[in-house]
Amino acid sequence: MIKGIINLPGDKSISHRVLILASISKGKSTIHNLSSSEDVKRTINILKKCGTQIIKNPNGSTTIIGNQSFQSETKRFYCGNSGSTARFMLGFLPSKGISGTLYGDKSLSKRPMDRVIEPLKKMGLHINSKSTTLPVSFQASSINTYSHILKVPSAQVKTALILASLSSKEAISIKDQFNTRDHTERLIEYLGYRDKESSKFIPEKFNYTVAGDISSAAFLISASILIPRSKLIIEKLLYNKTRIGYINILKKMGAHIRIYNKRIKYNEPICDIEVNYTERLKGITLYPDDIISMIDEIPIFALVASYAHGKSKVIDGAELRHKESDRIKAIIHNLQKFNVNIKETTNGFIINGPNKLHNTTISDFNDHRIAMMCVIAKLAITGEIVKTDQLSSLISISFPEFYKLIKKIYV
Repeated sequence: MIKGIINLPGDKSISHRVLILASISKGKSTIHNLSSSEDVKRTINILKKCGTQIIKNPNGSTTIIGNQSFQSETKRFYCGNSGSTARFMLGFLPSKGISGTLYGDKSLSKRPMDRVIEPLKKMGLHINSKSTTLPVSFQASSINTYSHILKVPSAQVKTALILASLSSKEAISIKDQFNTRDHTERLIEYLGYRDKESSKFIPEKFNYTVAGDISSAAFLISASILIPRSKLIIEKLLYNKTRIGYINILKKMGAHIRIYNKRIKYNEPICDIEVNYTERLKGITLYPDDIISMIDEIPIFALVASYAHGKSKVIDGAELRHKESDRIKAIIHNLQKFNVNIKETTNGFIINGPNKLHNTTISDFNDHRIAMMCVIAKLAITGEIVKTDQLSSLISISFPEFYKLIKKIYV
């Protein structure tokens, strides 16, 4: 069973943003509970190559000394598997006077970049790409007046535009009709930005504690729901309304979840959460608005839905095909091997349950969230924590403490 009281490492999405904004601040900023994921390390490495001093302190905090003169002898910047790093830096670096090329690993090099390239070019950034994917070259650029309405539900695209606009002397209008993650807006507001439209902004030095990563928490929460006699408490967890779609869906499915001690810290809502084993879950349908609010949790949702009574559907999840893998195909492939009654639909799937899952071999599709879904499935089926060098390396992209925490709370 799962049992214990834990705190989680800092939210990956917020960690990227805090690092970038601290890098342009006036003075020395201190960040606590920064994500140690490989994705966030990619952002740190690029900022360092541009002259930003980033220091890991003995107490675990991170010091960033604001950089008012971005320069780099390096012309090639490696983003690894991090879509956030690639898209954020595509807006940030040229607007800070840097020229070069962004490139990534095999998986990231297949992900679409045209969705961010086109609006950035309209803002005046000089970006060159032979295709719609990495590698992408860029030159130091000035920003033009621009008004943009998001065409795809991507907070990464929105943040790339905002980061570019913070170097602009002209007002930039960016409208998000999809209500995607608002961490960037919350963070710059916390740092003193008050204008409704984006334009030149240099924050003062600041201290910040990153709330626990709710996307990582999803896997531990789901394990607690599925494994008999489990009871897990997670403290100081991010509870932003744009990120709690999965929690809301689980509660609608009948999961025994209690949210308490809600408060605001650093302009972000956080909470404590208690999760208990739930013997009977109900199937549910996810519509596009649901998917936007839990895009990273769809793989683990699919596993939980496999145990639910009745039919569960994911409708119009086209964005799932453009993540680290085609997650629709990856989910269906693995769950079918686990003996789940699941069928692919147009940009979605249908699960008929409940299912009795069988142990089997897994395919990670070179996707950290598919890998974690499969490890939790194996844990629920066999009671064993499956760990290989490949799985460990893959999972460390977003949640390097995954195995350590699972071993701590599985008794």
